Amino acid sequence: MAATFQLLQQDGNYTFALVSEKGEKMLLGGEFDSREDTEKAIQDVRVGSLMSQQIAAGKVASGEMFFVIKDSSGQIIAKSLLFDNQMTFDAALHNVKDNACVAEIAELA
Repeated sequence: MAATFQLLQQDGNYTFALVSEKGEKMLLGGEFDSREDTEKAIQDVRVGSLMSQQIAAGKVASGEMFFVIKDSSGQIIAKSLLFDNQMTFDAALHNVKDNACVAEIAELA
């Protein structure tokens, strides 16, 4: 099973998560008003995951690391989970770069 973008509608809004082949969430998207806007954001993640200038890393006050993917205008469209060590962070980022561009969309009920 390959990585998939899970699309979820809740309370009139849409969101998505990129989930690995092992079922682990790798990226979380924001909230969108329509399915079309959500699918556009997913396409932006697919492209952004291949463009180093659209990926940014950061740390929270506790020292945990995360990364975000931005669209071509610089708006953050997806963020990773928090990672407490560099090896896990690097593996997750590599996994997103390898899989987001080809991941299919699966709509959750």
